[in-house]
Amino acid sequence: MLNFDLITVFFLVLIRMASFVFSCPLYAVPGIPPLVKAGLSFILAALVTPMVMPPSPEFPGGTWGFAVAALSEAGVGLALGLVCTFVFNAIRIAGQLLDFQIGFAMAAVMDPLSGSMNTLLSRFLFFMTLVLFMNVDGHHALIRALVKSYELVPLTAAGINGQVTLLIIRIFTDTFALAVQICAPVVAVLVITDLAMGLIGKTAPQLNIFQLGFPLKIAVGVSALAILLPALTSLFKYMFDTLQKDLLLLMKGLA
Repeated sequence: MLNFDLITVFFLVLIRMASFVFSCPLYAVPGIPPLVKAGLSFILAALVTPMVMPPSPEFPGGTWGFAVAALSEAGVGLALGLVCTFVFNAIRIAGQLLDFQIGFAMAAVMDPLSGSMNTLLSRFLFFMTLVLFMNVDGHHALIRALVKSYELVPLTAAGINGQVTLLIIRIFTDTFALAVQICAPVVAVLVITDLAMGLIGKTAPQLNIFQLGFPLKIAVGVSALAILLPALTSLFKYMFDTLQKDLLLLMKGLA
């Protein structure tokens, strides 16, 4: 005979898994077909379901009760994916600030991942961060955090309070602070370059500083980024550690 309680638990687990997989930037790369994401969600749900406690006896039955529980689980998965998006968007913002200073902002292209215009260094830094994140086994850490969420936030037990709202606002603001920390060294070098070109323009007015500035700033900006990129790995590691801490705080707040 069919165990309807087990089937209900499986579908609720699947909804949270699918919401996270389709919203997390790591698994939402456009090159991954939707069928692969759905299959990954199904396999993870099938593996996790035996370890998940069934809903409490107070679980409301009927179609409306299941619909409310499904919306709750989808909200938990989307909230976890939103936190990951905020942290990874710090890389995008840092790249866009660098492109604006260097002059690559005029070469913005449409990014199907975010549905907005993205610049060259923004895409480069974002995909480099994804590769580095997978190199340190971050994708498995996200899956472990998602499995851990069923212990901290049992099925149908999620709730939103002021603590969760303040946490999301804090993560959102920290995104911009982290973006400034990432691009600050290169921006400082570019500001010094602008000052130097301004002084040269005053001392040698016959030089076309405006025409000379574009290739010079590109060369200085890319060279400074290449030199400072190994030093930024420690900052990326801090970003990954912050992501895990924020996910843990969010799950505790939703419980």
